[in-house]
Amino acid sequence: MNSAALRVMIDHRIEKITLPSGIPESLEELHSTVKQALNITDDISLQYMDSDFEDFFTLQSTTQIQHKSTIKVVTVAPIVLTLFPPNESFTEGDITEQCLDTTTYTCTTIHDFSDTTGSSASTVILSPNNSPERKPWPKEFIIPHFSVETEMVLEKANEIYRKDGTVLTTPNVKSDILEKLAQSIFTYTAYPSSLQILSVAEALIKAHPCLTDRGSFSGVYAWQTSIKYKMANYRTKLRGFGIPEVTCNALKHKNPDDRKSAKNVKKPRRAEVNYLPSYPVGEDENTLEKEREELVSELKKKNNEKMIKEKMNKTFAHRRHEIINQCPSVQDIKERWPALFQPSQVSAEFQRITTVQLEPKFMSSLDLHTPKLLTLFRAKGGALGQRLKTEMELLKDGHCSVDMTREVVIRCMIEFLGEHAGDLIKEFNDNEEQTRIEQLVMAVIVTRTGASSDSPKDTGIVIEGVKVLTDLESVPRACCVLLGLTYALNLHYPRHLKNTFEVFQKLLLELDALKLSNRVQSLRSRLLS
Repeated sequence: MNSAALRVMIDHRIEKITLPSGIPESLEELHSTVKQALNITDDISLQYMDSDFEDFFTLQSTTQIQHKSTIKVVTVAPIVLTLFPPNESFTEGDITEQCLDTTTYTCTTIHDFSDTTGSSASTVILSPNNSPERKPWPKEFIIPHFSVETEMVLEKANEIYRKDGTVLTTPNVKSDILEKLAQSIFTYTAYPSSLQILSVAEALIKAHPCLTDRGSFSGVYAWQTSIKYKMANYRTKLRGFGIPEVTCNALKHKNPDDRKSAKNVKKPRRAEVNYLPSYPVGEDENTLEKEREELVSELKKKNNEKMIKEKMNKTFAHRRHEIINQCPSVQDIKERWPALFQPSQVSAEFQRITTVQLEPKFMSSLDLHTPKLLTLFRAKGGALGQRLKTEMELLKDGHCSVDMTREVVIRCMIEFLGEHAGDLIKEFNDNEEQTRIEQLVMAVIVTRTGASSDSPKDTGIVIEGVKVLTDLESVPRACCVLLGLTYALNLHYPRHLKNTFEVFQKLLLELDALKLSNRVQSLRSRLLS
């Protein structure tokens, strides 16, 4: 039987597949052969080039193609549906994410558990244009597939390396590798950190040991440098396509005072996945500004949460461009985006930016570490130990509520980290509220309506002297929402509370947990011991 060759188009590349036994008789066998040759794991659909119409049509039978025909591979991601019985209520443990990924659109369902008082879960549907463009950085970087020629060269070179240790030094292969690595890295971030670049280089050498750098002790130093400069060149190329996350740092878009400094580069610094998204297709600043005005009007209506969520989701890119590029004050943001200063919308915005559910993750992680933390606090001696014992007096009767236990743990943890709980959690009476609020930069405030310690109290958040949120029910929830606001408003952490916010972010929410400060690393080691 004569062999056959097919010209295969997949994504943005063209490959050649040789069939030693000729065109298979069954379509299933052809599917299997193509998937094996191109290392495809997802389900696929094949299309063939019709000579009469000069266009691609769905391949129904292998008799429609012959030697040197052109076929097109379309990957079909699996459809995952989670079904629930009618009228079944959700609990916080029933968190489910449903994704429908097809070649036409992406639809993501997100359950919003920001209301911890027991209300049923609500759903936010992200349209194709608003679906997240990026993914969180993986724990282990997966090396992408290179071109067929490069894969063949690497396969042979790996065999030679295992026999006599000879490394591969082909320039053309290195160029293709760096290009594919840059494309893969960009799906996670446009500005990878040194640790992230190191993880890519180590994963590359692990997958292809023939690429080991003989000139360095670790064997990856040359690849680290090459990947770093390749990403810089790749960002330059992307600026030509108008990608917002890189064009915002072009010289013509920066202030004259910033053009000589690299310190004010606008880029994700706390594991933001969607830091500066592109405008949705068919939308621009003017159209989304009209949506913002309608959003402000909708906010004045009662029982209108669904419409507010839809418009907040639609205007996400417009809001991020305004906050990142213009750096307005908190008061200005509150006037233009009042809906953003609701606990449910803070959680939704945090999830758009990081893909992480804020309150469920924060509270569950805090509860998980509470027993170990309390053990560490009780074992501490000296002046710090006395302060911690004073804070933990409330837990002695054994009848504390969950929120009270969480608050005690947070207060003790702040002190344990060498900072002061009073710098984050401010308590005062109603009559002295206004004068003290104006002096606060960022704090959780607990206001009592009477002189007694048992009098009713209100928990809120103050940023830049502006009371942005009230009626937050508890201090732990206020701390959680405050962290969400630092992401939503692109705010820096207070210097005198940097360790506390680092624990909130990196230990509780597990965002950018690769690099920790000494104090936080010490706490993490004790929690895991």
